[in-house]
Amino acid sequence: MTMAILAAAVWFFPGWHRSAKPAEGVMEAVTNAFPEAKVEFKSWDGDNVMWPVAMDNADKESWRFAFELAMMPKERREEVTLMGHSLGGRMVARILARLSEHGLKVRQAVLMGAALPSDDPDLAKMGRATVLPVLAVCNPDDIVLRYVYAMAGVEKSVAFGANGTLSPCENVVECVTPTNLTRQVEIGEKWAKVAKLKDIANHHEKFYIDYARRILGGEEPSGKVMVPQGFPTVKGRVMDSEVWWDVLDTSGGWKLERNKVTGHCRIIDPQKVRTAWGLEAEMRAAFSKVKNQLPR
Repeated sequence: MTMAILAAAVWFFPGWHRSAKPAEGVMEAVTNAFPEAKVEFKSWDGDNVMWPVAMDNADKESWRFAFELAMMPKERREEVTLMGHSLGGRMVARILARLSEHGLKVRQAVLMGAALPSDDPDLAKMGRATVLPVLAVCNPDDIVLRYVYAMAGVEKSVAFGANGTLSPCENVVECVTPTNLTRQVEIGEKWAKVAKLKDIANHHEKFYIDYARRILGGEEPSGKVMVPQGFPTVKGRVMDSEVWWDVLDTSGGWKLERNKVTGHCRIIDPQKVRTAWGLEAEMRAAFSKVKNQLPR
């Protein structure tokens, strides 16, 4: 898959507590991903505040940036690529959705570990606002998105940046980060030289930027299967005797099962690890997405 682009301008939107000025080495990493473009850091009010306030500020400020883009001449606007990490990715999704409502487009967008619900209605709109496909870099093992975001409790759905969507979105390509990505990227901080700590810090923007750069340059996706979540899930090996479970579907060693007592469903991988569980309708949709990712 090749998604290489020649953007004239790239707007980079940082995440929470990094919104006032870029972290060390981040703008250099973005420039490496878009060597021909003018890269601009887009600051916003996301520092020194609690998470719910920062999230609300991100939503509000996305209107400001959408208006700025809407006021540009069409030719100039369609040379702009939007790139956002975490809450910055949330902002990019919101900006695109607002542009799509008015039939306006930018050149492309890159969402990295986006911190917004995987069932957010703006996700279905965002691909209509780009000339080239939206690249959504997702990490199912992102500890911040899988657990911290969920524990915040402000939004009930699993984060898009760790989950993707249950149904494909128009003009959006989801790419899953490889398992060993943290071992491949140097992020600079002294504490992050310890491999295990780097694994824990796998929400760091430089991991995402590096993988986005490689995908934009034509590298094939990791091939890792992303299993959309229903209820928040802690992966674990399960008994698979099928005494309490009906098998609803199978593919490549994967199983979709329904509990005979409670009626909830779960998805089990070939190693008998429960990777997702939830209501039947959402787990059927999730399993369909799993099957589409498996080798044919």
